[in-house]
Amino acid sequence: MRKYATTVKIAILTATTVILFQTISLFTLYRYIRLDLYLSLVAACFLTTGLLIARRPATASVPEPIKTVAPSPQNRLTQRELQILQLIANGKTNKEIAAVYFVEVSTVKTHVNNIYTKLGVSNRVEARLKYAEMAEYQV
Repeated sequence: MRKYATTVKIAILTATTVILFQTISLFTLYRYIRLDLYLSLVAACFLTTGLLIARRPATASVPEPIKTVAPSPQNRLTQRELQILQLIANGKTNKEIAAVYFVEVSTVKTHVNNIYTKLGVSNRVEARLKYAEMAEYQV
């Protein structure tokens, strides 16, 4: 229900704006108001809508990274590489990972290649298995 709150607010604001302008039209006030003042009123309504949209909290959830990794040299992954490895282990594609962290797909590919090199693996399946081993080691 909470995810629709912003949409409902925008709908109510838009409906109120439409009713306001219809009321202005009924009273023919727009004939007496200069065009630039009328357009300023319209712009103010849209500015208010934009500010309401900007106030909403971010809904993208970033998964919790692994706290520590086995101390062997091949497993010296950066924090971001650990986060990406976790998403790979969860079956996410490069495009989905890029969307989660708001980066380009090419950046994700670079991280994935670095992960493969550091873990000594050559594909996602092997990376998932390494991730599973690392998770067992931490427990």
